[in-house]
Amino acid sequence: MKQHSTPSKCEYFDILPAGIICIRPDYTVACWNRTVAEWTGISKKEIIGHDLRERFPHLKDRRYGIRIQQVIDGGPAALFSTQFHPHFIHAPLQQGGQRYQRTSVHFFRENEERFALFVIDDVTELVSQVHGFREMKNRALHEVEERKRTEEALRKANRQLKLLTGITRHDILNSIAIAVGYLDLMDGSSESEKETYMERIRQTLEKIQHQIKFTSTYEVLGTTEPIWQRIATIVTKPSAPDRIRIKTSGLDVEILADPMLGKVFDNLLDNTIRHGGENVSLVELDGKISGDEFLLTWKDDGTGIDPVDKGRIFERGYGKNTGLGLFMIREILSITGITIEETGEAGEGARFEIHVPPGKWRVPTGV
Repeated sequence: MKQHSTPSKCEYFDILPAGIICIRPDYTVACWNRTVAEWTGISKKEIIGHDLRERFPHLKDRRYGIRIQQVIDGGPAALFSTQFHPHFIHAPLQQGGQRYQRTSVHFFRENEERFALFVIDDVTELVSQVHGFREMKNRALHEVEERKRTEEALRKANRQLKLLTGITRHDILNSIAIAVGYLDLMDGSSESEKETYMERIRQTLEKIQHQIKFTSTYEVLGTTEPIWQRIATIVTKPSAPDRIRIKTSGLDVEILADPMLGKVFDNLLDNTIRHGGENVSLVELDGKISGDEFLLTWKDDGTGIDPVDKGRIFERGYGKNTGLGLFMIREILSITGITIEETGEAGEGARFEIHVPPGKWRVPTGV
């Protein structure tokens, strides 16, 4: 260890809250104030007169050495920012982790001897506050986006509900007019004709009953905010007949959808039972990540869907029965931008693919 005189300024550095280190051109430590000693656990006695790089080998790196040497040679001060050099010297915190530091290096001369003076500010609290504010900002932005999506979904649902109400009213009035027409035809008709007309009136009244029941269900759609729902929880034990076995996989995912999401799977099962044929015995519901979307596939081993019908099965009123089940499925899913299509082959079973777009699905924590 070389013997040198101590700069006269060193005695004043102990009263400063910043960490102060003073080195000579050969990197031997001339000053080491009380603050930096407390941060590092290295006393003055242990380090004064020793090469600073022995304790902090990273200072041998060119990205430090070149800039420090420029200061020692009388150049301008060098700043080592928190962003790129957050831990200029090893200074552990009691609770763990390292102090965040902002370090500046300055040139000074005393008695013809040159020195580099390191001023190290502890900005740990400031960095913590910045991180906290950033997290608050991100949460606020996320909540705003969630609110926007919810409001748009509610607006869309209200538009759909208004449209459907008008259509349903029109359909019911038409059905009533048909029933009244059959009543008029019964006057002067034979008994056998009256029986035929009565059967048609009964069928018309049943249709009205289905329309009213559907409306009472549909009017709830979109009246509450979409929520995150775990598919595996919704599709637990569908009430399928004993002859139909249901296999599921890949359903540990949450999707953002209208609270009536469960009706989607109820109606898909109803569609399989009604239209799959007498020999349908298996339903497979699988989920998988496909690119940036989540893909749900409902497949049965029934008779499948005729290619002629594929393009219209989701239209309201289309089909052999009420024509409302698949229409309802499409409407529930569309509230949050989820789409559905039928991709099966006739004779090989129905296959419905539900496409959940990015931002509307997530993998729960712990899965």
